[in-house]
Amino acid sequence: MHRGRFIFAAALALATVSAQAATLVNTDFTLSNPAQSPTAWQTNGTAGLSLNSSGSGPAVSLALTHNLGNEGGTAWTLITGRVPSFTMWADVNISWNGDLASACPADGFAMAFANTSPSAIGGLGGSMALYGSEEVIPRFIAFEVNTWRDQAIEDRDICTSNKFTTFAFANANSDTGYGRSPGEQGTADAGGAKIAQVTAPPTLKIVNGGWYRYQWNVDADKGTMSAYITGLEDSNKAAQAQKLTEVAFTGAAPKIDFSGRWGLTAATGGAVMAANIASVRIDAPAAAPGSQPTAGE
Repeated sequence: MHRGRFIFAAALALATVSAQAATLVNTDFTLSNPAQSPTAWQTNGTAGLSLNSSGSGPAVSLALTHNLGNEGGTAWTLITGRVPSFTMWADVNISWNGDLASACPADGFAMAFANTSPSAIGGLGGSMALYGSEEVIPRFIAFEVNTWRDQAIEDRDICTSNKFTTFAFANANSDTGYGRSPGEQGTADAGGAKIAQVTAPPTLKIVNGGWYRYQWNVDADKGTMSAYITGLEDSNKAAQAQKLTEVAFTGAAPKIDFSGRWGLTAATGGAVMAANIASVRIDAPAAAPGSQPTAGE
């Protein structure tokens, strides 16, 4: 897909969602379910539908990055809304064609809710096409999967262990700043980037570990976020609705109840990785922690 091209272009608008449970988005990027065709998204930068030549996984998926340097890919919903709480699920595969003995993967993938245009692309490299630009993405919250050693918590000079992979949240605006500097973490009191950052458990292989379903829960009224992971392949099914990290923001942190749109972002720099998305679903209000949508719904 070319920069700024709509996937089966459609223009939708979403008013404030009531407390009644509703599915806002249910998208199949593999094109295997016509009822869930990707009609409500705009792709940007290096993002677009891509054929899978590896022989495993879906034949078609949304590729944000492709194991090439200096890529930045985003996909944003055309619908916008202001919801008191929501759950965003995404089926994701992060792969890398390098050798840990001599190089490292980078930079990461994010699920975001942002007050921005559907054409937005943040900075490349460690900014993961989300951070780094007040003009482009002035207000956002996010759940990130970091794959770059220099943004990790420990062992930032090596990649021979799984410790380069971390999970964290963001709560960014003009007060907190938009940077994502190595070694710096935001807090539940002040907001910022890499909030509640944790290292992936040793048993959880994310890069080249196959397809996983991520669940990101946001409750704006309570000021909380949590994230869970479920393995979708025989090799990673030991992870079932496993909690990754959570945070409860204090009254001093930026409020997370604002109008915006949902997005998927990923980027590379000098180091590379591929981020592919098979499906996305967004429900409001938030689903039960660790719950999974029924296949085919």
